[in-house]
Amino acid sequence: MKIRRWTYATALITLALSALTACGDSDSSKSSSGLEKTNIKVGVLPIADAASIYIARSKGYFKAEGLNVTPTILANGSVTISKVMSGGVDMSYSAYIPIVQAASTGIKVKVIADGYQGRSNLYPIITVPNSSIHSAKQLAGKKIGLINAKGFPSLLTNAALKNAGVNPKDAHLVEIQYPQMPAALENHSIDAAFMTEPYLSQSQQKFGARVIVDTMSGPTADLPVGGYMTSQKFAKENPKTVAAFQRAIAKAQAAATDRNLVGQILPTYIKGLSPQVAQTITLGVYPQTLSKTRLQRVADLMNELGVLKQHYDVQGIL
Repeated sequence: MKIRRWTYATALITLALSALTACGDSDSSKSSSGLEKTNIKVGVLPIADAASIYIARSKGYFKAEGLNVTPTILANGSVTISKVMSGGVDMSYSAYIPIVQAASTGIKVKVIADGYQGRSNLYPIITVPNSSIHSAKQLAGKKIGLINAKGFPSLLTNAALKNAGVNPKDAHLVEIQYPQMPAALENHSIDAAFMTEPYLSQSQQKFGARVIVDTMSGPTADLPVGGYMTSQKFAKENPKTVAAFQRAIAKAQAAATDRNLVGQILPTYIKGLSPQVAQTITLGVYPQTLSKTRLQRVADLMNELGVLKQHYDVQGIL
């Protein structure tokens, strides 16, 4: 009987010590990483711009930094700021235009990593093969489909029109989601469309879409597209978490120089994109450093086209 009591008591003590040890391991792990928050939600769009988030997950870069990152697909680029500021997500990929617009009105946002930079033929304005439109100048008075009439696509479209001597107000911008644009072109609901990948390649393969003008040329050549942002409040309260995210993303951006790797990642989060098309679409650049000089180009272009009423210094959001 004594042996049984001793064995039972020993078992209880062993269980208690195991629980304490487990708690100790958990606490020491948290303190050793030093992260204020380990489970992070990051807003993304189903486009190539956000490939580095998925690369960092697949390569274990986030895990190595003590982060558990969950990508959250957002409806469109116009909701990225509100989702971050409301706490719906902790960070988000966003085009730079809404970031700069928000900051210029006093919203406390912070860019923590560069994400995507344009290159030639990445964002062309296209039309159907038999269209009478062959140049940007002929877009005056025409309907141009684009996903956001107040964001990055409209800025590039207006810049291309202005560069061709067309008053941007003379064109009619029609908001259409990318998946619906090919059909809108084919049924002539719109005359042209601001297109990006993979929808560009799909349109070219399906009905021989023809490029009218490359919006990433002239004054907009190699223009920064978007980056990863958070609220200034989150950044101030979670500096080590933000730094860990920055290190992981920097590694992923460097890995994204491998075209084959990006092609393998894209179909994992872009619905309907085949592995074959993913390996052939035009991709932008994944910068590994955040540059004020590059980002200032976006703000200056916004000012030039009247999106901003006055000069804005982007230093305040870096």
